[in-house]
Amino acid sequence: MKPRAVLWLRSVYHWHKVRDTRPGDETEVEMTSWRERLRLVNPSVARDAALHGLPDRIDDLSPVAVVRNGIDDTSGRVWAQVRSELIFRPEFGPALDGLSGFSHLFVIGWMGDVTDEGRALLKLHPSGGEDTPEVGVFATRTAHRPNPISISICPLESVDGNVARVIGLDLVNGTPVLDVKPYVTFYDSFDSTIPKWAE
Repeated sequence: MKPRAVLWLRSVYHWHKVRDTRPGDETEVEMTSWRERLRLVNPSVARDAALHGLPDRIDDLSPVAVVRNGIDDTSGRVWAQVRSELIFRPEFGPALDGLSGFSHLFVIGWMGDVTDEGRALLKLHPSGGEDTPEVGVFATRTAHRPNPISISICPLESVDGNVARVIGLDLVNGTPVLDVKPYVTFYDSFDSTIPKWAE
């Protein structure tokens, strides 16, 4: 994170660079503002400025539901047939209207049991295997990440009042749920490529 003064000095330098551009130069283009011209000369200025305003924390997230399935241990667990209930706060009952028409859900959970050490981890061997290359946590599905958020897609069985019943959700009993969204094939299905080690 660069101090504001450094960003300002860099901006002034590159603005003068743009200002001194002569008509007819290959870099001369019609722009509506000097800020757009500045980004053309040095895009990193815009990137640095964006990061400068990024908050260190976001504290206004609130769970909308909790997972109930009686499972407290993930060791060796096969989740495909596990049935879970997502019990929503009563005030969110109306937000579930129309959800039962979809066959699958995205369930976004908060894995609060991940330790501070796990959240500080930046690289690891996927699945704990030394036979796989060490990669960044953003290239894996591990729970050990700066923000231990889980995203799962699972079949929706039913919606009854403020309870949604799903199959195959890989979250333990008591996991807070931050959000659910319907899975829509048109938007959410892609032909994808994965590295060899992930096959």
